[in-house]
Amino acid sequence: MARVILIEDDGLVRTLLMRNMVACGFTVTALRDGRELDRVLADAHADLLVIDLGLPYMDGFAVVEGLRARGHTIPVLIISAYELPHLTDSARSAGANDLLQKPFEQDELIARMRRLLAA
Repeated sequence: MARVILIEDDGLVRTLLMRNMVACGFTVTALRDGRELDRVLADAHADLLVIDLGLPYMDGFAVVEGLRARGHTIPVLIISAYELPHLTDSARSAGANDLLQKPFEQDELIARMRRLLAA
């Protein structure tokens, strides 16, 4: 069973995503922002990170950049409601493996997660 860390600041969205991931067989640790990520990673291994771009304190790009700077190679899927030109390129430049635009179908999210885990 793959262990996923979900970082999403919107409580309702976080709960819905977490429930769907658990229903699809993932073990999920959900955080509201990236400040606790290092502590969570120190306590247990993660197979995948799903990170919202628009987070408080530090955005999703900063979370990923910090993670990569510390040598973590965990696959990262950024989710974002922003519709900016070259957003996918910016996500990859920050060190993310994939980006999924909100709103998205839950099935698409799970398919992308499984694809990253299989790579």
